Amino acid sequence: MSVSRHLPDYPILLAGVSTPVVKGLCEMGLPVTELQDDLAQLLGYQSTRWNLLLVGSQKCFNEQDLQTLSRCRIPIIDLAEFNNKTGTGRTIPELAKKANTGVEQFNSQFVVQLKTRIQQSGGAWIRLGDYPYPYQGVICYDESALGNDFREFSNVMSPLPVSLELLHCKSEAEWQAASNSETQRKLRIDLVSRYRQGLPVSLSTVSSRGELTQLFQDIHLDRKQMSLVWVTSLDTFFRWWKLRSEFSVSINRLSTGWETIISGNFEGFSPGLQIWRSQHSATVALNRGVNEIRDDLTAFSNNSGRHPGGFTAHWAGVSSSLIPFDFKNFAAAAAS
Repeated sequence: MSVSRHLPDYPILLAGVSTPVVKGLCEMGLPVTELQDDLAQLLGYQSTRWNLLLVGSQKCFNEQDLQTLSRCRIPIIDLAEFNNKTGTGRTIPELAKKANTGVEQFNSQFVVQLKTRIQQSGGAWIRLGDYPYPYQGVICYDESALGNDFREFSNVMSPLPVSLELLHCKSEAEWQAASNSETQRKLRIDLVSRYRQGLPVSLSTVSSRGELTQLFQDIHLDRKQMSLVWVTSLDTFFRWWKLRSEFSVSINRLSTGWETIISGNFEGFSPGLQIWRSQHSATVALNRGVNEIRDDLTAFSNNSGRHPGGFTAHWAGVSSSLIPFDFKNFAAAAAS
Protein backbone atom coordinates (compact mmCIF):
# COMPACT_ATOMS: atom_id res chain seq x y z
CA MET A 1 0.00 0.00 0.00
CA SER A 2 1.41 3.39 -0.98
CA VAL A 3 2.08 5.99 1.67
CA SER A 4 0.25 9.30 1.21
CA ARG A 5 2.33 12.41 1.64
CA HIS A 6 1.32 16.03 1.34
CA LEU A 7 2.91 18.63 -0.87
CA PRO A 8 3.54 21.97 0.85
CA ASP A 9 1.80 25.06 -0.52
CA TYR A 10 5.25 26.48 -1.26
CA PRO A 11 7.66 26.00 -2.92
CA ILE A 12 5.76 26.14 -6.22
CA LEU A 13 6.75 23.34 -8.59
CA LEU A 14 8.26 24.21 -11.98
CA ALA A 15 8.43 22.05 -15.10
CA GLY A 16 10.25 23.23 -18.20
CA VAL A 17 10.09 26.89 -17.23
CA SER A 18 12.62 29.07 -19.07
CA THR A 19 15.87 29.80 -17.24
CA PRO A 20 15.38 33.61 -17.10
CA VAL A 21 11.95 33.13 -15.50
CA VAL A 22 13.27 30.61 -12.95
CA LYS A 23 16.09 32.99 -12.04
CA GLY A 24 13.70 35.94 -11.84
CA LEU A 25 11.28 34.11 -9.56
CA CYS A 26 14.12 33.11 -7.24
CA GLU A 27 15.55 36.64 -7.17
CA MET A 28 12.22 38.14 -6.13
CA GLY A 29 11.95 35.65 -3.27
CA LEU A 30 9.13 33.42 -4.51
CA PRO A 31 9.79 29.90 -3.16
CA VAL A 32 10.05 27.60 -6.20
CA THR A 33 11.65 24.28 -7.02
CA GLU A 34 12.29 22.67 -10.40
CA LEU A 35 10.97 19.18 -11.04
CA GLN A 36 13.14 16.68 -12.84
CA ASP A 37 12.01 15.38 -16.22
CA ASP A 38 10.46 12.31 -14.62
CA LEU A 39 7.22 13.21 -12.80
CA ALA A 40 7.15 9.89 -10.96
CA GLN A 41 8.31 11.80 -7.87
CA LEU A 42 4.76 13.19 -7.62
CA LEU A 43 3.30 9.72 -7.18
CA GLY A 44 2.24 9.04 -3.60
CA TYR A 45 1.58 12.71 -2.89
CA GLN A 46 -1.86 14.07 -2.15
CA SER A 47 -2.92 17.63 -2.78
CA THR A 48 -3.45 19.68 0.34
CA ARG A 49 -5.52 22.86 0.38
CA TRP A 50 -3.50 24.26 -2.51
CA ASN A 51 -0.47 23.26 -4.52
CA LEU A 52 0.65 24.47 -7.91
CA LEU A 53 2.70 23.40 -10.92
CA LEU A 54 3.93 25.99 -13.41
CA VAL A 55 4.58 24.54 -16.86
CA GLY A 56 6.80 26.30 -19.38
CA SER A 57 5.26 27.08 -22.76
CA GLN A 58 7.75 24.87 -24.60
CA LYS A 59 7.46 21.96 -22.18
CA CYS A 60 5.68 18.80 -23.27
CA PHE A 61 5.03 15.53 -21.42
CA ASN A 62 4.92 11.90 -22.45
CA GLU A 63 1.85 9.75 -21.90
CA GLN A 64 3.06 8.40 -18.56
CA ASP A 65 3.64 11.90 -17.19
CA LEU A 66 0.22 13.06 -18.40
CA GLN A 67 -1.35 10.17 -16.50
CA THR A 68 0.62 11.18 -13.39
CA LEU A 69 -0.63 14.78 -13.68
CA SER A 70 -4.21 13.56 -14.05
CA ARG A 71 -3.97 11.30 -11.02
CA CYS A 72 -2.32 13.74 -8.63
CA ARG A 73 -4.77 16.52 -9.63
CA ILE A 74 -2.34 19.27 -8.85
CA PRO A 75 -3.48 22.66 -10.23
CA ILE A 76 -1.51 23.61 -13.33
CA ILE A 77 -0.77 27.00 -14.83
CA ASP A 78 0.52 26.74 -18.38
CA LEU A 79 2.67 29.82 -18.89
CA ALA A 80 1.74 29.78 -22.58
CA GLU A 81 -1.50 31.52 -21.58
CA PHE A 82 0.49 34.68 -20.82
CA ASN A 83 1.66 34.88 -24.45
CA ASN A 84 -1.47 34.22 -26.48
CA LYS A 85 -4.48 36.36 -27.39
CA THR A 86 -7.05 34.05 -25.81
CA GLY A 87 -5.34 34.05 -22.43
CA THR A 88 -5.87 30.31 -22.06
CA GLY A 89 -3.33 27.58 -21.52
CA ARG A 90 -3.17 24.00 -22.68
CA THR A 91 -5.33 21.32 -21.13
CA ILE A 92 -3.58 18.27 -19.67
CA PRO A 93 -3.99 16.23 -22.90
CA GLU A 94 -2.68 19.19 -24.92
CA LEU A 95 0.50 19.24 -22.81
CA ALA A 96 1.70 16.38 -25.02
CA LYS A 97 2.80 19.09 -27.48
CA LYS A 98 4.64 22.38 -27.15
CA ALA A 99 2.53 25.53 -27.17
CA ASN A 100 2.34 27.63 -30.31
CA THR A 101 3.72 30.65 -28.48
CA GLY A 102 7.11 32.11 -27.76
CA VAL A 103 9.14 31.26 -24.68
CA GLU A 104 7.91 33.05 -21.56
CA GLN A 105 9.92 36.12 -20.54
CA PHE A 106 10.50 37.48 -17.04
CA ASN A 107 9.32 41.06 -16.78
CA SER A 108 7.18 43.26 -14.57
CA GLN A 109 3.90 42.43 -16.30
CA PHE A 110 4.62 38.69 -16.23
CA VAL A 111 4.87 38.80 -12.43
CA VAL A 112 1.61 40.74 -12.12
CA GLN A 113 -0.14 38.17 -14.33
CA LEU A 114 1.34 35.30 -12.34
CA LYS A 115 0.19 36.78 -9.03
CA THR A 116 -3.34 37.16 -10.41
CA ARG A 117 -3.44 33.57 -11.69
CA ILE A 118 -2.04 32.13 -8.47
CA GLN A 119 -4.71 33.92 -6.46
CA GLN A 120 -7.40 32.81 -8.91
CA SER A 121 -6.28 29.21 -8.43
CA GLY A 122 -6.91 29.52 -4.69
CA GLY A 123 -3.35 30.22 -3.63
CA ALA A 124 -1.72 33.10 -1.83
CA TRP A 125 1.07 35.31 -3.13
CA ILE A 126 3.89 34.91 -0.62
CA ARG A 127 7.53 35.87 -1.04
CA LEU A 128 10.62 36.75 0.96
CA GLY A 129 10.85 40.47 1.63
CA ASP A 130 13.50 42.42 -0.22
CA TYR A 131 14.92 43.83 3.01
CA PRO A 132 15.55 42.52 6.53
CA TYR A 133 12.53 42.72 8.81
CA PRO A 134 10.96 45.19 9.53
CA TYR A 135 12.41 47.42 6.80
CA GLN A 136 10.40 48.35 3.72
CA GLY A 137 13.11 50.18 1.79
CA VAL A 138 16.82 50.99 1.84
CA ILE A 139 19.05 54.03 1.33
CA CYS A 140 22.71 53.12 0.93
CA TYR A 141 25.86 55.18 1.41
CA ASP A 142 29.61 54.56 1.00
CA GLU A 143 29.41 53.28 -2.56
CA SER A 144 32.95 54.55 -3.14
CA ALA A 145 34.31 51.97 -0.67
CA LEU A 146 33.68 49.26 -3.27
CA GLY A 147 36.30 50.84 -5.53
CA ASN A 148 36.47 52.21 -9.06
CA ASP A 149 36.66 48.74 -10.63
CA PHE A 150 33.36 47.85 -9.04
CA ARG A 151 31.68 50.99 -10.34
CA GLU A 152 33.00 50.38 -13.84
CA PHE A 153 32.04 46.70 -13.90
CA SER A 154 29.09 46.75 -11.50
CA ASN A 155 26.83 44.85 -13.90
CA VAL A 156 29.17 41.87 -13.52
CA MET A 157 30.35 42.31 -9.94
CA SER A 158 27.09 43.33 -8.26
CA PRO A 159 25.00 40.56 -6.63
CA LEU A 160 21.83 42.38 -7.67
CA PRO A 161 20.06 41.32 -10.87
CA VAL A 162 19.45 44.97 -11.79
CA SER A 163 21.88 47.68 -12.86
CA LEU A 164 23.52 49.73 -10.10
CA GLU A 165 22.57 52.74 -12.22
CA LEU A 166 18.92 52.14 -11.33
CA LEU A 167 19.72 52.67 -7.65
CA HIS A 168 20.99 56.17 -8.38
CA CYS A 169 18.88 59.34 -8.28
CA LYS A 170 19.51 61.95 -10.96
CA SER A 171 18.26 64.48 -8.43
CA GLU A 172 21.27 63.71 -6.20
CA ALA A 173 23.65 64.95 -8.89
CA GLU A 174 21.47 68.01 -9.46
CA TRP A 175 21.52 68.77 -5.73
CA GLN A 176 25.31 68.43 -5.59
CA ALA A 177 25.69 70.72 -8.61
CA ALA A 178 23.37 73.44 -7.33
CA SER A 179 21.97 73.33 -3.81
CA ASN A 180 18.77 75.36 -3.93
CA SER A 181 15.13 75.00 -2.98
CA GLU A 182 14.19 73.33 -6.27
CA THR A 183 16.95 70.69 -6.27
CA GLN A 184 16.29 70.18 -2.56
CA ARG A 185 12.64 69.47 -3.31
CA LYS A 186 13.44 67.11 -6.20
CA LEU A 187 15.81 64.99 -4.12
CA ARG A 188 13.38 64.86 -1.22
CA ILE A 189 10.58 63.75 -3.57
CA ASP A 190 12.80 61.11 -5.17
CA LEU A 191 13.79 59.55 -1.85
CA VAL A 192 10.26 59.45 -0.44
CA SER A 193 8.79 58.22 -3.72
CA ARG A 194 11.27 55.38 -4.05
CA TYR A 195 10.66 54.36 -0.46
CA ARG A 196 6.91 54.23 -1.08
CA GLN A 197 7.55 51.97 -4.06
CA GLY A 198 10.01 49.77 -2.16
CA LEU A 199 12.87 50.67 -4.50
CA PRO A 200 16.47 50.71 -3.18
CA VAL A 201 18.61 53.85 -3.39
CA SER A 202 22.37 54.27 -3.41
CA LEU A 203 23.56 57.84 -2.87
CA SER A 204 26.89 57.75 -4.66
CA THR A 205 28.25 61.00 -3.18
CA VAL A 206 27.50 60.15 0.46
CA SER A 207 30.29 58.26 2.22
CA SER A 208 29.01 57.84 5.79
CA ARG A 209 25.91 57.61 7.94
CA GLY A 210 26.75 61.01 9.42
CA GLU A 211 26.86 62.61 5.97
CA LEU A 212 23.52 61.00 5.14
CA THR A 213 21.95 62.33 8.33
CA GLN A 214 23.21 65.80 7.41
CA LEU A 215 21.81 65.43 3.90
CA PHE A 216 18.37 64.59 5.29
CA GLN A 217 18.53 67.76 7.38
CA ASP A 218 19.72 69.89 4.45
CA ILE A 219 16.83 68.83 2.21
CA HIS A 220 14.31 69.01 5.09
CA LEU A 221 13.38 65.35 4.80
CA ASP A 222 10.97 64.20 7.49
CA ARG A 223 11.99 60.63 8.41
CA LYS A 224 8.39 59.96 9.43
CA GLN A 225 7.63 59.83 5.70
CA MET A 226 9.76 56.69 5.47
CA SER A 227 9.76 55.36 9.00
CA LEU A 228 10.83 51.84 8.03
CA VAL A 229 13.72 52.72 5.73
CA TRP A 230 16.96 50.81 6.26
CA VAL A 231 20.01 53.12 6.28
CA THR A 232 23.16 51.12 5.65
CA SER A 233 26.28 50.88 3.50
CA LEU A 234 25.96 49.51 -0.02
CA ASP A 235 28.35 46.71 0.90
CA THR A 236 26.08 45.62 3.78
CA PHE A 237 23.04 45.66 1.49
CA PHE A 238 24.93 43.48 -0.99
CA ARG A 239 25.92 41.09 1.80
CA TRP A 240 22.26 40.78 2.85
CA TRP A 241 21.19 40.12 -0.74
CA LYS A 242 23.72 37.31 -1.14
CA LEU A 243 22.53 35.66 2.08
CA ARG A 244 18.87 36.10 1.10
CA SER A 245 19.46 34.28 -2.19
CA GLU A 246 20.50 31.17 -0.24
CA PHE A 247 17.50 30.97 2.10
CA SER A 248 15.29 27.90 1.69
CA VAL A 249 11.60 28.34 2.56
CA SER A 250 8.73 25.86 2.80
CA ILE A 251 5.20 27.08 3.56
CA ASN A 252 2.07 25.17 4.57
CA ARG A 253 -1.44 26.47 5.07
CA LEU A 254 -2.98 25.73 8.48
CA SER A 255 -6.54 26.30 9.64
CA THR A 256 -5.34 29.26 11.72
CA GLY A 257 -2.68 30.69 9.40
CA TRP A 258 0.61 29.57 7.91
CA GLU A 259 3.47 27.36 9.02
CA THR A 260 6.84 28.21 7.54
CA ILE A 261 10.20 26.50 7.72
CA ILE A 262 13.24 28.58 6.77
CA SER A 263 16.89 27.62 6.74
CA GLY A 264 20.04 29.48 5.80
CA ASN A 265 22.80 31.65 7.18
CA PHE A 266 21.18 34.76 8.69
CA GLU A 267 24.41 36.41 10.00
CA GLY A 268 22.46 38.71 12.30
CA PHE A 269 19.81 39.68 9.75
CA SER A 270 16.12 38.95 10.31
CA PRO A 271 14.31 37.82 7.13
CA GLY A 272 10.74 38.90 6.53
CA LEU A 273 7.92 37.09 4.73
CA GLN A 274 5.56 39.20 2.65
CA ILE A 275 1.98 37.93 2.29
CA TRP A 276 -0.34 39.55 -0.24
CA ARG A 277 -4.13 39.73 -0.41
CA SER A 278 -5.11 41.62 -3.55
CA GLN A 279 -3.42 45.04 -3.17
CA HIS A 280 -2.86 44.64 0.57
CA SER A 281 0.19 43.06 2.12
CA ALA A 282 1.68 42.18 5.48
CA THR A 283 5.30 41.51 6.38
CA VAL A 284 6.14 39.19 9.26
CA ALA A 285 9.47 38.27 10.84
CA LEU A 286 10.93 34.80 10.36
CA ASN A 287 13.14 32.98 12.83
CA ARG A 288 15.35 30.10 11.80
CA GLY A 289 13.39 26.86 11.80
CA VAL A 290 9.62 26.56 12.18
CA ASN A 291 7.40 29.66 12.39
CA GLU A 292 3.63 29.89 12.84
CA ILE A 293 1.96 32.93 11.32
CA ARG A 294 -1.53 33.39 12.73
CA ASP A 295 -4.20 35.05 10.60
CA ASP A 296 -5.71 36.86 13.57
CA LEU A 297 -2.36 38.46 14.44
CA THR A 298 -1.38 39.49 10.90
CA ALA A 299 -2.05 43.13 10.01
CA PHE A 300 -2.49 43.97 6.32
CA SER A 301 -2.16 47.44 4.81
CA ASN A 302 -2.77 48.89 1.36
CA ASN A 303 0.39 48.53 -0.71
CA SER A 304 -0.89 49.39 -4.18
CA GLY A 305 2.16 51.60 -4.75
CA ARG A 306 4.56 48.66 -4.58
CA HIS A 307 5.16 45.94 -7.10
CA PRO A 308 4.04 42.57 -5.66
CA GLY A 309 7.28 41.02 -6.89
CA GLY A 310 9.52 43.58 -5.22
CA PHE A 311 12.11 45.84 -6.78
CA THR A 312 13.70 43.17 -8.99
CA ALA A 313 10.35 42.48 -10.64
CA HIS A 314 9.56 46.20 -10.80
CA TRP A 315 12.71 46.81 -12.83
CA ALA A 316 12.75 43.49 -14.72
CA GLY A 317 13.65 44.13 -18.34
CA VAL A 318 15.01 47.62 -17.64
CA SER A 319 18.66 47.92 -18.69
CA SER A 320 19.29 51.67 -18.78
CA SER A 321 18.71 54.78 -16.69
CA LEU A 322 14.95 54.78 -17.07
CA ILE A 323 12.76 56.19 -14.33
CA PRO A 324 10.75 53.60 -12.43
CA PHE A 325 7.33 52.43 -13.58
CA ASP A 326 4.64 54.99 -12.65
CA PHE A 327 7.36 57.12 -11.05
CA LYS A 328 5.71 60.44 -11.91
CA ASN A 329 2.46 59.47 -10.21
CA PHE A 330 4.20 58.53 -6.98
CA ALA A 331 6.50 61.53 -7.14
CA ALA A 332 3.48 63.79 -7.30
CA ALA A 333 1.96 62.02 -4.31
CA ALA A 334 5.20 62.36 -2.36
CA ALA A 335 5.32 66.08 -3.04
CA SER A 336 1.83 66.70 -1.75
